[in-house]
Amino acid sequence: MAKISWVLASDIDGTLVGHGGEPDLVRFLRDRPQIGLVYLTGRTRPNAEVLLDSHGFPQPLALATDLGADVYWGPSLSLDEAWAFQQRRDWSPRQVVHALDAVDGVNYQSRCSYWRLAFYARDLTAVGEARAHLVQQGIVCRTLFDEDAQRLDVVPRSALKGRALKYILNQLHIRAQQCFVAGDAENDGDLLSGRYHGVVVANGSRSFKEKLPDTIMRSGYPGAQGVLDGLSRFVKQSDWVSREHAG
Repeated sequence: MAKISWVLASDIDGTLVGHGGEPDLVRFLRDRPQIGLVYLTGRTRPNAEVLLDSHGFPQPLALATDLGADVYWGPSLSLDEAWAFQQRRDWSPRQVVHALDAVDGVNYQSRCSYWRLAFYARDLTAVGEARAHLVQQGIVCRTLFDEDAQRLDVVPRSALKGRALKYILNQLHIRAQQCFVAGDAENDGDLLSGRYHGVVVANGSRSFKEKLPDTIMRSGYPGAQGVLDGLSRFVKQSDWVSREHAG
C-alpha cells in the first residue's frame, strides 16, 4: 500500500454522489494512491457499499456508517467492535419508540437500522415536544429533523461523523493537518466545524454555508466536482508548503 500523505474524509450522498462528476473524482483518486479515503454516511454499510461500488470509488481506509455509530476498517470492512460497544451503552430503540408514542403529531415510521429510528413529525412544534419528552424520560439521544420531508430521525447521542473521524485518524496515527473533509448538509456540520481544512459543495444550503468557518472552502461546483475542486487545491497547497519547509 502506498504511504498515505493525505486523507479525504467525505460524506457520500449529495457530496461524492448525486450531482455528476463522479468519474473525474474517481480518476483523480485512483491516480493518487497517497490519498487515503474515509467515507462517512448516514447509510448502512450494505447501502453505502453498493452506491460507492456502482461509481467505482476506491476502497477506503475506513467507512463510518449510520452517522458514525459504526466504524468498519478497510479493505475488508471489518467492524470495530470496541467502537460499536461504546455506542450501545445508552441506546435503547424500544425505549425511544415507546416514549414518542405519547407525543401528538409524531408517528413511528421505521427502524432504518439498529442505530436509526425514523418518525413522521407534523411540524416544528411537534418536534419540540418530542425532544422535550425524550429529555423528561431521561432518554439520551440525538434528533435530526428534515422539515421538507417531515421526518424526525433519532440516533445515539454519540453518532457523530466528526467524532468517528477523530477516532479513525487517531487509530491510523494520521494528523488533523493531513485530513481534508467534504460535505453538503447539516449532518456534516461537526465534520466541517474547523478542526480540518475542507470544502462544502455548491448544492449545500446557503444557511448551512454561512455557519461554517473560514477553513472550509465554499466551492462553486456541486457534488463530486466540488470535492475535486477543493481537494485538488488542498493537495497542491500542501505540496507547496512541504517544498517551502524542505527548502
